[in-house]
Amino acid sequence: MTIRFLRKYYDLNITMNLEEYEFKDRTKVKRHRKPINRTTKRTITFDEKSRSEFLTGFHKRKLARKKKAREDFEKKLKEEKKRIKAEARETFKKLTNSHPFVPEPLDLVTQEYSLENHTVQICDLSTDEIAKSNNWIGSNQVIYEDDKKSDDDEEVDSENNDDTEDVPGMSFNSLKEIKKAIKKQASETVQNSKVFKMKNKIERIKDKKKAKRKKLLESKRKKWLKKKGKKVK
Repeated sequence: MTIRFLRKYYDLNITMNLEEYEFKDRTKVKRHRKPINRTTKRTITFDEKSRSEFLTGFHKRKLARKKKAREDFEKKLKEEKKRIKAEARETFKKLTNSHPFVPEPLDLVTQEYSLENHTVQICDLSTDEIAKSNNWIGSNQVIYEDDKKSDDDEEVDSENNDDTEDVPGMSFNSLKEIKKAIKKQASETVQNSKVFKMKNKIERIKDKKKAKRKKLLESKRKKWLKKKGKKVK
């Protein structure tokens, strides 16, 4: 009886030890840990000086941003002015090259002599030129009916020609007209430009603030004079 009991006890003890051994082996599984990435790690340090500079430097940084924005805007404005001038110069060259102006007969006949103190021009004067320069009526001319009809026909033809599209450079009769047209085109470009629109907006805001400040100072002055018992001007 005792032998059987002991045998059973030892068998049970051996099986229990084996189960514990297997259980312990299951828990002790070796896992490969990832290495710590030291390159992206950052250390935080507290600096009292930099903290005080950050907390007291809001106005300073705001002024720096304003200064930078003003410099960038002035740079853009200069570039826009250069661009408009270059475009005007290019259009002027195209128009003058496409339409070379024929000199008037009076310019060919006129002779000019340069002396020490002045220049002398010798040209033939007609009654029509004198009348035109002095706003006179001019010489009397007879108009016949046939001439009148031909003039009417010419007017109708000119109106029909006006309806057709103008060839660039052919609708101008002088350099003065070309310059005037280019100036008008440049002014339209300036009005439609975003940079110049922004400039006008900034100027309007400045004028508005200035007027508001002036009004406030004037009201304060009037209150002070009224308080002192003086006459308000």
